[in-house]
Amino acid sequence: MTVLPWPADHTARRPKPPRKLIVDPLPQSVLHQFVADLPGPKHETDAERAARFDAQLAEVLSYNPRDSADAMLAAQCIMLRLLSEDCQRDARRSNPDPGKAKKALRTAKQFDKLLTDMEQTLARRQALPAATMDPATFVSLGLEQFLIPDPEDPNEVEEAFSAIIVPLHPAPKLLQ
Repeated sequence: MTVLPWPADHTARRPKPPRKLIVDPLPQSVLHQFVADLPGPKHETDAERAARFDAQLAEVLSYNPRDSADAMLAAQCIMLRLLSEDCQRDARRSNPDPGKAKKALRTAKQFDKLLTDMEQTLARRQALPAATMDPATFVSLGLEQFLIPDPEDPNEVEEAFSAIIVPLHPAPKLLQ
């Protein structure tokens, strides 16, 4: 492989100052996506969906999430509560089969236990000091849109690079 110097005119460039990236631990769009993914009734109107979204957003925020992981755990707590309530409602329906009602109550009890465990996990996580993520790791995970860069330097020179793609496995015999 040949390495070509860039830029081609060999002009000296001043070194770029390191850019300090500020990582937003709980982006608003991520929080809203967690809440929007919580299911609602089948034939819900837009107004009902907006009211449910606001109520569930307030419920997620009541867990005081510090970052996206805390918000995800809080959304899972809400989901487990909704599942438990649904199973209890199924058990109370008129003329239920006694076997189905007993199974629904047993399932509701399992969801309640999972909810308690999830809330304890969230409490243990929040008792630890807040972790900071290295901006390079944040970028490597593909989350650049959640990075807040310092103001752009108008004198900054754009860089270009070239790469060769190397297959990590041999081609099938049909293609050789």
